Amino acid sequence: MTDPLPPSLPAAVVDRPRRLRIPLVWIIPLVAALIGLFLAVRGYYEQGPVITIQFDTGTGLEPGKTRIKYRDVDVGQITAVALAEDGSHVLATAQLVREAARLLVDDTRFWVVSARVSGGSISGLDTLLSGAHVGMDVGKSAEPRHQFVGLREAPVVSFDVPGRSFSLEADNLGSIGVGTPVFYRRIQAGQVTGYKLDEQGKHLDIQVFVQAPYDRFVTANSRFWNASGVDVKLSAEGVQVNTESATSILTGGLAFQTPDGDTDEPAPKDHVFRLFRNRDEAFKQPNVNAHTYLLRFHESVRGLSVGAAVDFRGIQVGEVTAIHPAFHARGADLELLVEVAIFPNRLQARNEQGKAPYAGKDFRDKDFRAFIDRLIASGMRAQLRNGNLVTGQLYVALDFFPAAGLGRADWAQNPPQLPTQRGSLEELQTTLLRVVERIDKLPLDAIGKDTQKAIASLGRTLDEVEALVKRLDGLANGDVRDTIIEARGAIADTRKLLSSDAPLQQDLRASLQELSRAAQALRHLADSLDRHPEALLRGKPEDKP
Repeated sequence: MTDPLPPSLPAAVVDRPRRLRIPLVWIIPLVAALIGLFLAVRGYYEQGPVITIQFDTGTGLEPGKTRIKYRDVDVGQITAVALAEDGSHVLATAQLVREAARLLVDDTRFWVVSARVSGGSISGLDTLLSGAHVGMDVGKSAEPRHQFVGLREAPVVSFDVPGRSFSLEADNLGSIGVGTPVFYRRIQAGQVTGYKLDEQGKHLDIQVFVQAPYDRFVTANSRFWNASGVDVKLSAEGVQVNTESATSILTGGLAFQTPDGDTDEPAPKDHVFRLFRNRDEAFKQPNVNAHTYLLRFHESVRGLSVGAAVDFRGIQVGEVTAIHPAFHARGADLELLVEVAIFPNRLQARNEQGKAPYAGKDFRDKDFRAFIDRLIASGMRAQLRNGNLVTGQLYVALDFFPAAGLGRADWAQNPPQLPTQRGSLEELQTTLLRVVERIDKLPLDAIGKDTQKAIASLGRTLDEVEALVKRLDGLANGDVRDTIIEARGAIADTRKLLSSDAPLQQDLRASLQELSRAAQALRHLADSLDRHPEALLRGKPEDKP
């Protein structure tokens, strides 16, 4: 049995620590502080890069209001706008979102988007209500960048549009501008993205962008030409009107096409092409293996222009390259020299398969010279002919004239000279003048006087015959008297014919006058045809006051 504790010992007491109590009034500030800290950390974590954009002016830029958009999505905001130290430009500071950091590469572009009205399009109308904003186009470079130079105008083509860029060399700009459409078979396939003058100032470099899939039709042999407005051409073939579309009539345009049968690979990016004035010039066969010859004419070449056709029985075998006069001081003669380029390949015969036996090759000079000599010996001559009487356009025709005299080519000259034949209109004028000269040589006055003398002499003879008839009348019997009466009637009729107011003499005088007027009319016709050959079709030109 255990003894109980002594009553004198006290009982143990457990001492527990007191808890820290926070007053309820501090809970709300504490929560607010935690939320602020969370937002600060989140803002710092989501904060994007800060960039600087250089603009020419600060038009449309307002700190804290102007947004930066990419594909119509806000990706940043202009935070500050300041003038550069030299005052030449404006520096805009922008804060972008974190996701936009990967979009800031070396060739990224920025520009101010505002309402713009140009000849070909209207853009930015939504900014009239919402205000201007900064547009953004992401480049394809891999090098990051945070300082940019803003564009003056919005780019015509974005980097993400598939296609290829090409360069065109042109003599002048004409009606071409940024945004001018480029057509392929009258379908808009691209547009002009820019232009600049070359360093020597001799031509313009025009940059065009052709969208896919049309860019695959651009080969190294493709032809570009100016299709602006309405192309009206007056030539020997008549009046030709060409246009691409209603848009090109108002704002201009370019066009391209590849010659049929071209199987080349698509042209590489930034390939340089020549920009031709029109489609005819673009598809004109190249002047390869051309032989230059000289034609000497003594007649007017009015209506003949550089580029006119050299025709052989309906087939164009060359073109006129130059026209200039030649003055001979010794003989005081003025001739007109016409230089022509003949393409020998167009005179080659075709075999049964329809191919030229020397396709891609040229006649040897000696063989082609002998060929020309044979043609000239057979009567071939160069002649000026009217291609169109309305426009007065002339062309050079190579044809055979069996009645032509002896002729030969002068191979000693440079370029060689070929014999010529007077033009058909010139021959008509020469014939008219020859007829007039013959009529002028007729002694019309002498013929009239001789006719009057013959009539007077015939009148005297009739008087003598009438006197003889009177004598016979007293001696003759009845039968003879009847014959005498008939003779008197015949004499009376003859006197009527010989009288001054008789129809015979009036008709004779009228005929002589008409013949004289006809000679004058022929002379006037020859002069008129020389000045206005188109009068054969359009009639006499009106006299100007």
